Amino acid sequence: MAIMTVRRAIKTFQALFEVAKYCRKLVPLWSPVYPAILLRAIRLCRRQRFLPDEAFRLGLFNPNLAYTEMSKFTSRKNLTKIQESTNPISWTPLLKNKGIFYRYCMALGIPIPKLYAIFFKKAAGWSYDGSVLASRKDWKKFFDNQLPATFVVKPTQGACGKGLNIFSRSNKKFIDVSGRVYESADLYDALLSDPQHESFIIQERLKNHPELLRLTGIEFLQTVRIITIVACGELAPKGLAESDRKNQCRIIHAHLKLITGQRVVDNFEHGLSGNIESLVSLTDGQLKPAVTMSLDGSGVHTIPNHPKTKIVFSRFHLPLWDQACKLVKEIAPKFLPVRAIAWDVGLTPDGPYIVEGNIWWYPPNQHRRMDVILNELS
Repeated sequence: MAIMTVRRAIKTFQALFEVAKYCRKLVPLWSPVYPAILLRAIRLCRRQRFLPDEAFRLGLFNPNLAYTEMSKFTSRKNLTKIQESTNPISWTPLLKNKGIFYRYCMALGIPIPKLYAIFFKKAAGWSYDGSVLASRKDWKKFFDNQLPATFVVKPTQGACGKGLNIFSRSNKKFIDVSGRVYESADLYDALLSDPQHESFIIQERLKNHPELLRLTGIEFLQTVRIITIVACGELAPKGLAESDRKNQCRIIHAHLKLITGQRVVDNFEHGLSGNIESLVSLTDGQLKPAVTMSLDGSGVHTIPNHPKTKIVFSRFHLPLWDQACKLVKEIAPKFLPVRAIAWDVGLTPDGPYIVEGNIWWYPPNQHRRMDVILNELS
């Protein structure tokens, strides 16, 4: 008991030290306003369960942020608690494991990037033609003869785009995005020796819709995040006809994830990646000014024009918006009893595709509308 008390005290001290450290980045320790900023920050982290770095990046320690704005943000811990009341924890692998997710989508006819193969370090793999890939020789033959000119490899349980690689092939040579050249045996060895991941999927590389290419000038896929909630039976909104109350799906949030700089994936990573995001109007797909987060604690900043093409975001409507909305509303009930899912949808020349489904999605605090989202989830 005494040991647990000591550990709890140490953990509390470490948390207070972290809060104090981030507050010092806003004002000097000797500043007369430092005590007030520190006290406000401590209360925020204790009551709202924000991690110090999480709250700092959002600008919640900034004394210029009005208290009335606080309701527009929520901590990851608080959102996870709510998500656990809508999504059964035991069903996590259905969406978190991309191999299981894509095979499930294939069985239901859900449009996804073509799945070419699933690679396992310690077990036989699977190929899209139904064959079992059990040996180095099997995989070498598959790489040499059954892959298209370009394809994507990513961990089955990766997050934030980490571990994703894009390959192009010339004859029996494979070149990744960094310019490294592989032969088929090298590619097999690279997957087998990966120190972090046990399995990978090999899939089609999707192309951006021409309108997205016009907006961004970037060829790497940029998806729209669409969050849905399926309200069943008595949980459905009041006023619905009885026939509409069963498995009623609503879209409660959407934003476009945009790549900047030399990145090849569109993940925001809490503002650390340098990428930006644009809120999407749910009614017509019109974009809002994009947002980013600085590292100095000043919080969320808006960007009216795309940094590369200079196109004004507020004058741009997403292509295929109605089709994308229809798609996620149709497929969300098929994942019940998981009710709240954040979909990453690729808008391509061939229509919308489901790239990923996320069961434990991060709060999109950067768009300052978590009060609306939480109300929809309740």
